[in-house]
Amino acid sequence: MKVKVIMNPVAGRGRALKAKPQILKALLEYDVELHLEETKGINHATEIARQAVRAGFDLIVVAGGDGTINQVVNGMGEERIPLGVIGCGTGNDFARALGMPADPVAAVRQIMGGVTRQIDLCRVNQSYFVSSVGVGFDGEVAFHTNQGFRWIRGKAAYLCSVFKTLFSYRPRRIKLTIDGLVMEFNSLLVAVTNSPTYGGGLKINPEARINDGLFDVCAVQYMSKPEILACLPLLFPGWHRSLKKVRMMKGRNITLESNESFYYQVDGEILTDKTLRFSLIPRALAVKGAQVEPAGGFDFAAEKPARVQEA
Repeated sequence: MKVKVIMNPVAGRGRALKAKPQILKALLEYDVELHLEETKGINHATEIARQAVRAGFDLIVVAGGDGTINQVVNGMGEERIPLGVIGCGTGNDFARALGMPADPVAAVRQIMGGVTRQIDLCRVNQSYFVSSVGVGFDGEVAFHTNQGFRWIRGKAAYLCSVFKTLFSYRPRRIKLTIDGLVMEFNSLLVAVTNSPTYGGGLKINPEARINDGLFDVCAVQYMSKPEILACLPLLFPGWHRSLKKVRMMKGRNITLESNESFYYQVDGEILTDKTLRFSLIPRALAVKGAQVEPAGGFDFAAEKPARVQEA
């Protein structure tokens, strides 16, 4: 078996680089032809993955965070080469959704000894993503996390950025369409996810499953600063779902539009736009070692009736 390891040496404050000797030693316990390459800049992981596909590798293993995994998946496209994930980033929400251990050596053993599962491959505009897209407040929080709090990991980094964003965020009017259901509202945030958590474990869409053929959406109307501070603790256990200004939905085809540009995060990477179009390819991404329940009998050919509603 030819195995390509794509390692981001700066992910998670150098966590992958520190674990490099142990990762290599663990992989070499198996009968593999091993090639490791470290990323050297933005989107380098995409190019490495693209070359690995052309070179005929049997398995691509990513040692990095959600952003590195995102780049690799965009380099692989819709190729069915199995992916292995060693979560070494700041949040590691995708690795968590896959049931991967936090310990890198344990993750290697789960990948190499595990079966291959098919999960959903998500797309926003022209790019693939694996875990989450957050628009509005969430996008600006991710922006501040990347700009000023990368030395802190997980939920702590997210919370520091939340407090910074509180004093600068301005609500935007958005139009959100989910399988024909149309909503217009002044937004605090909209999170479209394939996995249940983001921000290092915050349960934004607790019922999300990465292989059910559906996006999970959390849409939140604008709140005042005191309301945000009061509701923030509810994110940890996922109790925000019962709030009056929060709406939880599922769908397959989603469009989000605004007259003003907004920040949004895609697997932790920050972009700006006015329109986002989401689509999903059910169970199109092969992941080796993933511990996920087999998908149920969802009928991908079924269509929901169109409904229109303003909020």
